[in-house]
Amino acid sequence: MWVKKEFPLIQGYESLGDSVEAKRFVDFKLSQLLDTGDPVWQFRSKLKSREEVCSFVIVEFDYPFHYGVPTDKHTLNWFDGNCCHRITEDYWQTASETLMTLAINQRKGKKGYGDCEDTSALFTTLFLEKKWHAYMCLGYLLQDGQILGGHGFPIFEDEKGKWRLYESTLSIAPEYPDGYPIIVPRAGDWTVNGLTYRALIEFSRKEYYEREEVENLISKFLKLGIVGNKAARKKFEAISRAWGQKAKPLQKVSLLSKLRWR
Repeated sequence: MWVKKEFPLIQGYESLGDSVEAKRFVDFKLSQLLDTGDPVWQFRSKLKSREEVCSFVIVEFDYPFHYGVPTDKHTLNWFDGNCCHRITEDYWQTASETLMTLAINQRKGKKGYGDCEDTSALFTTLFLEKKWHAYMCLGYLLQDGQILGGHGFPIFEDEKGKWRLYESTLSIAPEYPDGYPIIVPRAGDWTVNGLTYRALIEFSRKEYYEREEVENLISKFLKLGIVGNKAARKKFEAISRAWGQKAKPLQKVSLLSKLRWR
């Protein structure tokens, strides 16, 4: 079912411009999302247990919204606009970049920001920094035969060697460890109360796997041709029902959201 491969080089803004396929400003490999730059080492030393990491990523980060809808727009603006570039579709933050939003926002009493891929990369990084086993997964959510949208999510091994599914977009951290469903790590499909998490890609810093039945998988995933809109409202409604609590984006639903967010 799974095929181990070399990490592919994924084209970014430098090669594609502002495109839905351009997930970062420069070309990159997925392993680079699990980086160890500042301030990863600072938070690594503060978080002592798996339970603390599980709670930290859910509690300390909000889902980014702008004028009532999820946003993933990122802008580089250096030297008073002399070097200014923008990704407007879908930007994938490294672990250190996601932590940077928290480190800076804490000065104003605010949380950090990251969507499903961003916080999943952070969670996986913090586990790997502790020498604990975890993988980041890229795929989609499926319910009653309908694809609800693309999704990033981690799987991790607990202290007793049991593998569990993690959902970083929840608004409240489930009770550890039983609130995180036990899974078979290489199954690829994991169901939580009728909601199926389907992984197409799994990776850590040193290993990269793709499902063998999908040709040109990474290219199709980046174009969203086989997974759909990752910020679809119906996806987060399904997550909320499956886990028994609101996903973070649904906490921000206002009248403007009801009019603009589908």
